[in-house]
Amino acid sequence: MPLDVLTNMNRLLLSSTAAAAALLLTSASAFASTGGADPNQPADPGEGSGGAGYGAPLVTLPGKPRLSAQKLSSSTVKVGSRASLVVRINRSKGTSVQVKIAIARSGGKTINYSPGRITTNRSQVIRLPKLTAGSYRVTVSIFGASAQETIRGGVLKLTVKPKSGSKPKPTTPSPPAPSSGVFPIRGAYSFGGAGARFGAGRPGHIHQGQDMIGSSGLPIVAPLAGEVRYVAYQGDGAGRYIILRANNGWDMMFAHCQYASAAVKPGERVRAGDRLCLLGSTGASSGPHLHFELWPDGWRDSPGTKPIDPLPQLKKWAAN
Repeated sequence: MPLDVLTNMNRLLLSSTAAAAALLLTSASAFASTGGADPNQPADPGEGSGGAGYGAPLVTLPGKPRLSAQKLSSSTVKVGSRASLVVRINRSKGTSVQVKIAIARSGGKTINYSPGRITTNRSQVIRLPKLTAGSYRVTVSIFGASAQETIRGGVLKLTVKPKSGSKPKPTTPSPPAPSSGVFPIRGAYSFGGAGARFGAGRPGHIHQGQDMIGSSGLPIVAPLAGEVRYVAYQGDGAGRYIILRANNGWDMMFAHCQYASAAVKPGERVRAGDRLCLLGSTGASSGPHLHFELWPDGWRDSPGTKPIDPLPQLKKWAAN
């Protein structure tokens, strides 16, 4: 091939290569200027992409609160005065916590008082509402690490005395045991074997109620008319449970309710036969069943209160 022809071909090849390189640089620059990413550069999985880069620290939720101290500034106040409750709630992460207070009057209704969120990791004073003369049981409840979990402290006794010269209102005695009522399960059930009975052995304690086995989703209803005290959750025990105070003063516990099936709220009045929840297997449960407890003098309201064997009463309701 002649030398001049070969020289011209080399020049043409160099010119084409330079043009292609310029085109690539121009394309990458234009792509970046429009907000895109250079395809020759590795992607950054950080905040810009909405993800977390490899090795980036994960965000942890606030720690589980703990009620480390609670006391009344005075266990006795006069009508017209407001009792003060001193509490300290420790929490490893998070600066505040939601608090609710149940104020139960002996032989009367329960007042559910909410002071809102209070600061953690230091002592706080909560002023209770004004109360009429009588004896009360004060219980502090705080929300746990999840919305379904409730952490409850011990019961504090409060006495509200009448003003000087005035006479206290007579208290109405609790009615006797009812002769009628409604069985708490609407549907087929079984009382189970010896392990389901009141007093049966359990790891570290004895069984405090009667288990009734049934199909998941059966309606659980109020045996007697009364007021709902608690709708709460205990992950390692009762699961989702409801405490109902009957008009005769009895407290009844309905445990292992199905998830998100509660049909009532604390403070709500119910009639006999009204639905409370659905039969389930939440908490420490090996299968669908209702764990039912009967407390004639109040559910854990003071050290002297105890449950009784509910089976005789359940059989009476079953026969109605």
